[in-house]
Amino acid sequence: MSYVPGDKSEDPKIHFEAGLKDFVRLDKVRLINITGSIQYGILYCIAYFIIGLALDIIFPEFTKNIGLWKLAGWILLQCLVIIVVSFYVRKFIEAIPGIASFFPGFFNIRDLVQKGFIPYGVDEYKGDMASSIVLIGTQINLFNKIAYLTNELAKGYIKI
Repeated sequence: MSYVPGDKSEDPKIHFEAGLKDFVRLDKVRLINITGSIQYGILYCIAYFIIGLALDIIFPEFTKNIGLWKLAGWILLQCLVIIVVSFYVRKFIEAIPGIASFFPGFFNIRDLVQKGFIPYGVDEYKGDMASSIVLIGTQINLFNKIAYLTNELAKGYIKI
C-alpha cells in the first residue's frame, strides 16, 4: 500500500517517513478501525466458538475402526461444511453495523469520507486471526482424524 501519491512514492525515504507517520497517527479513522477490529473480532470468536462446538458434536467421533477412504471422506466433508459455514458467518457478522455508527455526533461519517475515509473498506480489521484460532481449536475430532490419516498414510510410504 502506498502512502505517498504519484511519483514520490518510489522514493524509499519519503515512502518510509509517510508510512511511519501513518503508523503512529491516532485520529477518528484509526479509532473506528480499532473499535471495529475489537467488535468484529469478539463477534466472530463467539459465533465460531458456538458453531465449532456444534460441528464437532454433529460429525462422528474419531475411531480407528473405519477405512482410510471413508475417514478421508469424513474429513473432506467436515472441511467443506466449515468453508460454507464460514461464508455465511462472515455475511451475518458483517451485516451488523459497527460501533461507530451508533455515535454519529462523534464519528461524522460525511466529514471523514471527505478526508479520505472509506467506510467498511478495510478488510484486515475484522479479527480473522482470532476467529480462525477459535474455529480450528474447537474441531478436536477433526484434528484426531487428520492426525490418524496422516500417520497411516505415512506408514504406507515411509517406514516408521
